Amino acid sequence: MPSGKTHDAITVMLAVPTFAAAWGVAGSLGLATIVTCAMLFGGLMFGPDLDIQSRQYTRWGVFRFLWWPYKVLFRHRSRWSHGIIFGTLIRVVYFALVIALVVAAAVYLRALVVSGAPPSFAEIVSAWGAIETGLTQTVGKHAALAAFAGLWWGAASHTLTDVAWSVLRKSSEIF
Repeated sequence: MPSGKTHDAITVMLAVPTFAAAWGVAGSLGLATIVTCAMLFGGLMFGPDLDIQSRQYTRWGVFRFLWWPYKVLFRHRSRWSHGIIFGTLIRVVYFALVIALVVAAAVYLRALVVSGAPPSFAEIVSAWGAIETGLTQTVGKHAALAAFAGLWWGAASHTLTDVAWSVLRKSSEIF
């Protein structure tokens, strides 16, 4: 398989064509920027190799512990981690659940410190609703879709590079 350096180089080389294509499709400089930044993030930090001790995994630094359960749950190069359709979606859902747990813990601890009592379930739901409303109003649906498209493309370029590398290697063994 290509090295981490190769995957990184391909991700960076795809930035300009990604921006051009996104601008052409969306007709918006802002959405093209979101797609391109998400693609770079997806290729460099949020890609399929989070299921092993990889460059992507180690780039998370002190926060890499967030990905440890993911590493344990998914076998490397399985259709669930490297799958072109479900790989990115699973990582986004997984990360959203992790963030939801962190937010719930923060709300719980804040209530414990401020009032000396644990918050009710309704207070946690209310806090999450406020966060969700703020994100929806700030970011918007088009931006969220653009971000997902960029994350998907960054991860898909990794998987497609792995597939192309395997095909080239097998074809060179035949000849």
